[in-house]
Amino acid sequence: MIEGTTVGAITDIDGNFRIEGVAPGTYTLSASYVSYQTRTIPDVPVVARQEAVLNIELSDADLQLQNVVVIAQRRLGTEMAVLNTVRKSLPVVNGISSQQISKTQDTDAAEVLRRIPGITIVDDRFIVVRGLAQRYNGVWLNNATTPSSETDSRAFSFDVLPSSLIDNMMVYKSPSPELPADFAGGFVKVLTKNIPEGNHFSLHYQAGFNTNASFRQFELTKGTAGDYFGFGGKARMLPSNAPENLRDVTVQEAAVFTRKVNDRWGVKQFTAIPEQKLNLMFQRTFNIGDIRIGNISTINYSTGYDYYEKVNNNFVSYDMPNDRSNYRFSYEDVQYKNTTKLGAMMNWSLMKGKNKYEFRNFFNQRGSTAFSKREGTDYYSEEYIRKWESIYTSRTTYSGQLSGDHPLKEDKNKIDWILGYGYAGYNEPDRKVVKSMQDELSEELRFYVSEPTRYYQQLKDHSFSVSSNYEHTFTFSDQCSPVLNTGIYGEYKDRDFSARRFLYNLLGSGYDRFADWDYTHVFSDENISADRIYMRESTNNSDSYTSNSLLGAAYIAAKLNYGEKLNANVGVRMEYYKITLDGYESDGVKPISVDQDFTDLFPSLNVAYSLSEQHQFRVAYGRSINRAEFREIVPYVYYDFGREANVTGNAELKNAYINNVDLRYEFYPSPGETLSLGLFYKNFNDPIEQTYAETGSGLQYTFHNADRARAMGIEIDIKKQLDFIGLNNLSFVFNGALIDSKVFFPEGSFERDRPMYGQSPYLVNTGLFYQHDDQGISGSLLYNRIGKRIETVGVPKQNPNDDIPDIYEMPRNSLDITFAKRVGKYVEIKGGIKDLLNAKIEYKQFLELTEDSGETRTVEQLISSYRPGVMINVGVSVKF
Repeated sequence: MIEGTTVGAITDIDGNFRIEGVAPGTYTLSASYVSYQTRTIPDVPVVARQEAVLNIELSDADLQLQNVVVIAQRRLGTEMAVLNTVRKSLPVVNGISSQQISKTQDTDAAEVLRRIPGITIVDDRFIVVRGLAQRYNGVWLNNATTPSSETDSRAFSFDVLPSSLIDNMMVYKSPSPELPADFAGGFVKVLTKNIPEGNHFSLHYQAGFNTNASFRQFELTKGTAGDYFGFGGKARMLPSNAPENLRDVTVQEAAVFTRKVNDRWGVKQFTAIPEQKLNLMFQRTFNIGDIRIGNISTINYSTGYDYYEKVNNNFVSYDMPNDRSNYRFSYEDVQYKNTTKLGAMMNWSLMKGKNKYEFRNFFNQRGSTAFSKREGTDYYSEEYIRKWESIYTSRTTYSGQLSGDHPLKEDKNKIDWILGYGYAGYNEPDRKVVKSMQDELSEELRFYVSEPTRYYQQLKDHSFSVSSNYEHTFTFSDQCSPVLNTGIYGEYKDRDFSARRFLYNLLGSGYDRFADWDYTHVFSDENISADRIYMRESTNNSDSYTSNSLLGAAYIAAKLNYGEKLNANVGVRMEYYKITLDGYESDGVKPISVDQDFTDLFPSLNVAYSLSEQHQFRVAYGRSINRAEFREIVPYVYYDFGREANVTGNAELKNAYINNVDLRYEFYPSPGETLSLGLFYKNFNDPIEQTYAETGSGLQYTFHNADRARAMGIEIDIKKQLDFIGLNNLSFVFNGALIDSKVFFPEGSFERDRPMYGQSPYLVNTGLFYQHDDQGISGSLLYNRIGKRIETVGVPKQNPNDDIPDIYEMPRNSLDITFAKRVGKYVEIKGGIKDLLNAKIEYKQFLELTEDSGETRTVEQLISSYRPGVMINVGVSVKF
């Protein structure tokens, strides 16, 4: 309590407290607790835009003991807490707090992560750290493994986690014994909110206007009531009594089955409403005897529409005699999309004495309906075509952890443990693709249905984890207090994947096969019969597989110090990894079985030297690994409509091993301010990359090991208040990176040295933040840009002029503006503009040609181009 006022706070179960809205000045603080002596702390300075941090010790009222209980600690979700965590951490780490997140318009974890130095986002949900693709990064949610619901990539989809649930996010960039060894770019630890700030209820509502989609005349195939909550997959699935294989039934029975599932061909037209978001949060603390319990529960819902007009091209080798690009296909795409998310979180914490227990639960359901129309020339078959795709996808994610934290023997010994379970489900029921051909005999532009297909797939991932860590502190002298850390970790993942494919037989006559994007009349029940239209099975054995992996790890490490100036963490981690997979080669005839196990040691060293309270140097070394994921080794073939290509795995993939070195200088001029400058170097053996090649059926993407690679770069991170130049209440944030990488190939290989797949040569995030606590006004201006990076590795040929070049994602500028105003004690109004510049998202190829004269020139080829639209948000929050 601030003496002389009624302003104060009640601590949470950890003894953490926070008093907000205090004007600058000097105060006297009083701290009290039952059975302890009240303590008065005089002359506490409060400086504008800075946090005053106090650690208060209370003595027992009867025994007059000193240093009995520390009941005041900083909360983990503040900017100051994250800065101090970064400062005291021995591994190289960057982070962001819930306090900083609240100053942006970021709505999910993916958008939040791009504010962290060296991080960019791919496909609005995957992360790239230090220019390394998403497959080189790892993630824990609440210190436990998270399953991936991505069928075709080794990545966690960060867009499932709303930003309002995040307490802090830390990205570790150097290996350390207590962290899993399977990362090279960064390891992300996400903590959801778990410590209530008292007893509160809050409601947040936001509407978003997208300049591409909102109030546009929209088109989607007819849906179900479950679509409104992200649960539309079940109604679209095959009936439980569907034949196991249509090859085993008669044509008449196949026609009966076709009629039974003959729905949702019709296209509905409507006006798209603005994006809607709603979040409810409950926070409560209470006591049961000497046990203190805290709970944070949230429910969040969002639904929104997207509309894209895309250029979609692909090229074969350049036509040198005619000096022109040689198209494989050239299309114009239009896509309509609606995405709905429903989520919930329920986190419990319990404190009994010094023992703390936590039970965290996170659930998210994401349903997405997309309708795409494509028109253009397929130069491979020399046909002018149309393609129509209707697809619904649902993703279910659950993550739960039960954990305990137990100080032992005068706080010199500590032990913690975590039990975790995760589930990821991906359902793609009744995906329809219809190809139509131009009628070349007609004078009018008419198209007739040629190759309709339907597709069903389902993936279920279960993951179980258990871990325990022990810490013992030795005290040899005032200058030397080493800490011994040791721990174990176990993880088991199980995947079950199944898919079915169907083609249509189009037989006989007497019905109209011509259509202009609406195929309702073609596939009417009257036309479904054994002598006209019916489905036939095209599934083979390779469309299903089962796989599992087992990871067992143990580590030992020592934190060594010499006074406050020199600190080091040296240790080694041992990991045993076993992966099994059962499936078939892509022909569906030859079985394939993978049964591999590996045991590796991963040493690491992290050293920090403090020149003073403000200046610190770091050096780090560590060995890490990048393992092939289930999908990357299974030869299952999936058709990607967006790429107009197939995607398959490679059972011959090898693990990649990486040696990592970091150097970093940090300067902390004042609380809440920082400047850091870092250098890093990484050496890869057998790096895993995505490549593509021409096959008889068109393009096919797969995965290969390159021979070796290296990446090195420089990072800078600045957080600075601008009052020193007279700009009070304004702060400046800048983080950026310059990165150089190269993949090396054996001498004599067709392939030529190039940058690593997914690597950006530079990254820039910067912004201005305005915060006026007295008036309750805040705002921000945020800018982001990345350098061009390889999205897909090309196809080299013996003659470089015949190369099919790498595909690059091109740089684009992104600018966000946010504004917030507190109204009274309980209400806050927020607004913002996201991606104000609406720059094009483009993918290009650059072909280096050599003329007969020896002169060289560069030919640029556009692969894809579209604008995502500007999002204008307005919201209101109520907290009481």
